[in-house]
Amino acid sequence: MIASLAPRGWMVALVATVSLALLPAPRAGRGQEASCPPPGGFGASEASLPKTAKALARGSDVLIVTLGGSSTLGTAAGGVDLSWPSRLAVVLAGRFPSARVKVVNLATPRQTAREAAGRLAREVLPLKPKLLIWETGTVEAVRGTDVDEFREMVQGGVDELHAAGIEVVLMSAQFSRDTDAMINFEPYLGALREVADVNQVTVFDRYGLMRHWAESGVLDLRTKDSDKRRLLATRLYDCLGRAMAALLTRP
Repeated sequence: MIASLAPRGWMVALVATVSLALLPAPRAGRGQEASCPPPGGFGASEASLPKTAKALARGSDVLIVTLGGSSTLGTAAGGVDLSWPSRLAVVLAGRFPSARVKVVNLATPRQTAREAAGRLAREVLPLKPKLLIWETGTVEAVRGTDVDEFREMVQGGVDELHAAGIEVVLMSAQFSRDTDAMINFEPYLGALREVADVNQVTVFDRYGLMRHWAESGVLDLRTKDSDKRRLLATRLYDCLGRAMAALLTRP
């Protein structure tokens, strides 16, 4: 059983529990695991997530919260049901049918790490999730925010979550050749990795994964046609949802 929840304004809009039949995989998703594989060893050296993995394996209630921006909302694909958190919920429900998986999507467009950290006590901790997946660093890179400030905001958020017994996955920015040529993401990717290493937190290296898919020709991230871009986003979010599920449940 799964539920994928999305915000209306600043809180959750979709609150119904839905079956797999109501959230079918996109047509492009059939055989998707073979068509968008991660590079060898992806995530193998990341910190483990024992609470989440055990709860899934035991068929328990598993509440996952996601924080991020427009890409976490699935905006480019045309709707939250096609976002990677929704695809993650579908994949986990398929792999662990006895578990009661719920993914609460609290993403907000253009959200900074400071803004996200400020929402933890008010919106995340009361839900008592097993896991928080925090996509961050994009807005800071675009704005040229002080890297030390960014690092401190993420560190403070991780401290707050760990104190509440919540496992954490930090998700890095998206990769695009066009934006990469104009924006220096490296300092923020490095800061995210530093926080993760110090705190034994898992990183979902979305930047590296998308770069691998782009350079290997798996996904054409430079297409300009609007219809093709929407289809590309749908496929990308499905691939990311599957890759995230694999990371969360790796041995």
